[in-house]
Amino acid sequence: MLAGHTMLAVFAGFIIALGGAGGYYAALSVGPMILIVAIMLLELLVAFLQAYVFAMLTCIYMNEALHLHDHH
Repeated sequence: MLAGHTMLAVFAGFIIALGGAGGYYAALSVGPMILIVAIMLLELLVAFLQAYVFAMLTCIYMNEALHLHDHH
């Protein structure tokens, strides 16, 4: 995960450099900003998906453990 944060730091550097340049370059800083937001939203989606799968598997395993003797 460290590589992902390093990539975000590089994009943040692009935004600062382009925004500080002024003029046409400041307008170009919108691109990396949108990319950072998209990557963060993707990471958030993956985190929620992992939590959902973990919760579902936990429920399934606990159900199987509690009803182990019901099978004939």
